[in-house]
Amino acid sequence: MGKVYTSFETVSRAFNKVRTELWNLGVLWDGSKLERVPCVYNPFAPLAALGGTMGWYDPKKGRQWIEFPSVYLPIEALWKDLGAKANAPDVFRHEFAHAIVDFYPGAVSRGGTFRAAFGGACGAKPAERRGVPGWEERYVSEYATKSTEEDFAETFMLFVKHKGKIPARFARKPAIRKKWKAVEEIVKRVAAATR
Repeated sequence: MGKVYTSFETVSRAFNKVRTELWNLGVLWDGSKLERVPCVYNPFAPLAALGGTMGWYDPKKGRQWIEFPSVYLPIEALWKDLGAKANAPDVFRHEFAHAIVDFYPGAVSRGGTFRAAFGGACGAKPAERRGVPGWEERYVSEYATKSTEEDFAETFMLFVKHKGKIPARFARKPAIRKKWKAVEEIVKRVAAATR
């Protein structure tokens, strides 16, 4: 297993591509809260490199950005924490979901949509024990079983990637279809809040 290097140009292209996708969905708008989320390219991130983290959203007040290390060791795959994220655009799509939770909590939790689809309030609470047989019927990735917020982020990532159209491999799975609809509803609420 070798280290993976991601160039500044690759990260910049991916960041701008995903911002365009979010713009087209209506959740990123001039003056919106998401418009203020920058990407920090970090060529010196030893903990990320050693931990195998490809990118993350830092929700601390005053530090709301997506950080992307230049080098990382893809060891997350050893404990199946990589999720469905396979490239820089997927990482940004996933991390922008965390930014939505941070900036638009009302849009996420309103009407019980999130709780009904994801099985609990949005947060770090485990969605269910990992490794449970049959998780593929209820989650878009094994990483999504980590918590309700990660479940939302993984589903949102695929929602953005596929421009809101559910892939056939998930369309026949009622639990995932329900989550997809919840993401669609949350996207509409955030879009309405940004204007």
